[in-house]
Amino acid sequence: MRLRQYGYIGGALTAAIVVATGVWQPVATADDDSRGNPAFAVQASWPKPLPAPATDGVAHTWVTGEVAGSCIDRNDNVYTFNRGWEVGVTIGGVLQGNQSGAIVGQDASASSIPSPPVVAYDSEGNTIAGWGDASLIQTGPAYGYAAYLPHGAHGCYVDYQGYVWLGGNGDGIVQKYNPATANAQGPTATFVTQIGTKGMCDGTQTTSNPFSSCGETNSLNTSHTLLNQPPDMAVDPLPDPVTGKPGSVYIADGYGNHRIVVYTPNPDGTYSYNRQWGTSCGHNGQDCPGNTFGATGGGHPHCVVLGNDGYVYACDRPNSRILVSSRNCGAASTGGSQPLCEPVRVINIGGGSGAGANAFQNAIPEDAKAILLAGTRACDIDFWPNIDYLATKSPTRQSVIVNVDLGNDNTWLIDKASAAVFGALGVCGIAPCPGHNAGHFAFGHTASVDSKGNIYVAETVTGRRIQKFVRVSHGRHGDEY
Repeated sequence: MRLRQYGYIGGALTAAIVVATGVWQPVATADDDSRGNPAFAVQASWPKPLPAPATDGVAHTWVTGEVAGSCIDRNDNVYTFNRGWEVGVTIGGVLQGNQSGAIVGQDASASSIPSPPVVAYDSEGNTIAGWGDASLIQTGPAYGYAAYLPHGAHGCYVDYQGYVWLGGNGDGIVQKYNPATANAQGPTATFVTQIGTKGMCDGTQTTSNPFSSCGETNSLNTSHTLLNQPPDMAVDPLPDPVTGKPGSVYIADGYGNHRIVVYTPNPDGTYSYNRQWGTSCGHNGQDCPGNTFGATGGGHPHCVVLGNDGYVYACDRPNSRILVSSRNCGAASTGGSQPLCEPVRVINIGGGSGAGANAFQNAIPEDAKAILLAGTRACDIDFWPNIDYLATKSPTRQSVIVNVDLGNDNTWLIDKASAAVFGALGVCGIAPCPGHNAGHFAFGHTASVDSKGNIYVAETVTGRRIQKFVRVSHGRHGDEY
């Protein structure tokens, strides 16, 4: 039974009729070690069916494609940044600009349509908004690439003022949107401001296509005005430790470049480069110095998260570790320099030495061996409990690190103090958990936490969905809301 009928009128999504409602019952519970740690259950009925607007008497169901990014606002609405629309353009029999997450034939594409690039759900799973300019370049050397939004849809963040930030791993931009305005505009949504230059990256252009300046092969890692495939961002509500002004934007400039870069706000609403830190290690491995990121494979860094302990947490995905640095790290690049910053802590997700080296000590021995055999990957993190949009001002303890490990298709619950994994969101417990059923994962990509302690995990590649996990036990990590 279809739960709702929707109209997409004037760019705004409206719910017309509520046909039926259901009562959720937990179907699977995450690992609970009986030591008072929190446990979670997957809410298999979340989200509810996506809209299917009718034109010419035919219902056209939205398909998100890969769900690249997820973020949460002050009302616990969940935003996703999706890839279904990045279908590319064919000229002269050549398809260009197509992304792996785009809608495909198996998505009933004869009748279905790509969802808007940004879709918002309320905490009950109802679709409440959909917006974003899905235009693709139709002519010139860059045909098929995203014409307005970041190419290679990726990161999503809602800041303390309610703005939604988007970034892409195939472009050189980060964009800031007013979600209320954007939803009213629908498919013509315009950004409030942009950091970086569309289609041009901090790298060496190698062909007539300006996007050829993007990528790790041609990375320069030094520009004050250009980025290179930035997958993630976070906004600090506290005064910047260098400038004294609130609202600094920390960008994980890390599919092409190998740095965290900080931009600070100007009175006119624009942003100016302030400082950066990080460089390529030259190879991948947990033996890399703590002030470097893995060399290849993208996601170096893949995430940036601001803690209320005053530190910046960056995901070094190729090296499967979390680098913890002070907010005042780094300096401005001068004369081609790549400033470095010694981290205050390096958390290895299993392997290596130091914090996290024995992260899977609570796993069954054969499961621990399977985890390390598959190879862990620190893809994305969030804190729990947390108020995501408040970041450094979150009033919660942030005592747990929620770590999305796409190498093992699971999401680990890590005690932040000891760096030990005490549980997992996957129904398999502390073990690899691949699959497409509820509570399994297929290329888990990003995590976000709402004010009630629920955790959301977005999946790309073969997963192409977002799952919600609700808290079902209360323990020593507390109820600090």
